[in-house]
Amino acid sequence: MRPHPEKVGRYEIRGEIGRGAMGTVYRGYDPQLGREVAIKMIAAALAGGREEGDEIAARFQREARVAARLHHPGVVGVYDAGREGESLFLVLELVEGETLAARLSRGEFPSLEQALDIAAQAADALAVAHATAIVHRDIKPGNLMITRTGQVKVADFGVAKAVGESTELTRTGMMVGSPAYMAPEQVKGQSLDGRSDLFSLGVVLYEMLLKRKPFPADTVTSLVYQILHEDPMADAAIHAALPPGVAAFLRRALAKERDERFADAAAFAAEARALAASPAARTAATKLVAKRAAAAPARAAAAAALPAAGGTTIAESDAGPGKGVLWAALAGAAAVAIALFLWLGRSPGAPEVGAPPVEPAPDPTLAQPLAQPEAPPADAPEAATATPAPTPKPTSRPQAAAAVPAPAPTAAPTAAATPEPVVVDVFETRRGAEFHVSPEEARVTVAGRYLGIADDWDGMGGGKIYVFPAPGEYLVHLELEGYHDAWIKVIVTPDAKRNVADVDTELEEID
Repeated sequence: MRPHPEKVGRYEIRGEIGRGAMGTVYRGYDPQLGREVAIKMIAAALAGGREEGDEIAARFQREARVAARLHHPGVVGVYDAGREGESLFLVLELVEGETLAARLSRGEFPSLEQALDIAAQAADALAVAHATAIVHRDIKPGNLMITRTGQVKVADFGVAKAVGESTELTRTGMMVGSPAYMAPEQVKGQSLDGRSDLFSLGVVLYEMLLKRKPFPADTVTSLVYQILHEDPMADAAIHAALPPGVAAFLRRALAKERDERFADAAAFAAEARALAASPAARTAATKLVAKRAAAAPARAAAAAALPAAGGTTIAESDAGPGKGVLWAALAGAAAVAIALFLWLGRSPGAPEVGAPPVEPAPDPTLAQPLAQPEAPPADAPEAATATPAPTPKPTSRPQAAAAVPAPAPTAAPTAAATPEPVVVDVFETRRGAEFHVSPEEARVTVAGRYLGIADDWDGMGGGKIYVFPAPGEYLVHLELEGYHDAWIKVIVTPDAKRNVADVDTELEEID
């Protein structure tokens, strides 16, 4: 941890909360009013050349004016602003909670009802901003704070722009925001309105529901093309995985043309809440909720039985992982590629550029007491004595395949076909693993030992957690008739961040 100032203005500095591309956020104390606050600082003089530094300083000061105009429980409040030496600072409401990005990066995806509620709460806050002609322009999981009571607060209006405001800060050929969540008009560098924020919020909702982004590009060129031309709802498996009303909602939220989206944030929020309360949504969410509730006592016991994994990491202000502002010149494709590449050069779910390292936290998703595998059923395949033939790693986008009835196990491959298997994914753990495999009837074999179907080892609703006998590398075989086999490597090491790895894998259906 770098040294921090002891005081900023009249505010006492009591520790660092996080760092991002726009600055550093500290936990502070206001002795005059006797309350804790978050203090966001930026050294404008260090931000590039003089012209760029002046521009960032002006943008930072405008953040205070813009955010101070917003008064809503769903918006992180701004209390004060000022200058301290070469730095500018904002004094913000201290939010006891964490960002949605932090939750998703741990694999804690909300249920359908919860996801719709999070989106509705964010839309409520945006409705207030849009009513005062303010467009956020950077809606993403890292800018959605979730308090310990479940309230959603929209953070960081630092890149927001009041519609019609006289400003020279956004020059022709420049754009601001996080590219994976940008609306088509934002990618094009066109003027924005509230419907642009709703597109970004639709991307966040899609990610919460389907555990992947709607535009999973590997390059800048692909990302821009997908945002402008591809329909993220074209996959039939998405419609099979979601209630029809929710799928229609996402299609409307992610429409390429603004006129085809929701008219305003209030309409977005109202429809999201109506869907969350619908019988179809309740049915889709009830199964998961019931499984988690039934497993809660065992989860607590399992968590207590495992060794501590280090301190928890809670973002307590609008710091969030990666408070970065992306500047990309659109004058030429090469300039766009270089700038946006800085945002895309990280794996999905990882902290954004400039974010503080995430300390490992005790795994909150343990479901059942750690258990060793039971003896295989009589009709289970014998343990393979040689490595089965490999299956090429799937190259298509993952699909939310519906569960199918489990066929009778087949005999294990013989030693006649023993090429080296192709590992499609690697997971690290200190102790054990849960197998969240789709379809859940997929059969699981660890190091040649048959465990059973994945649903028996998902740590939920009666499922168990598999504990590896010792540190090392373990080859896991996932198979089911009608689907390509998958080979997973699990590395058991005391240096892993999680006590129990979430082996979240989807088998690819055979054409």
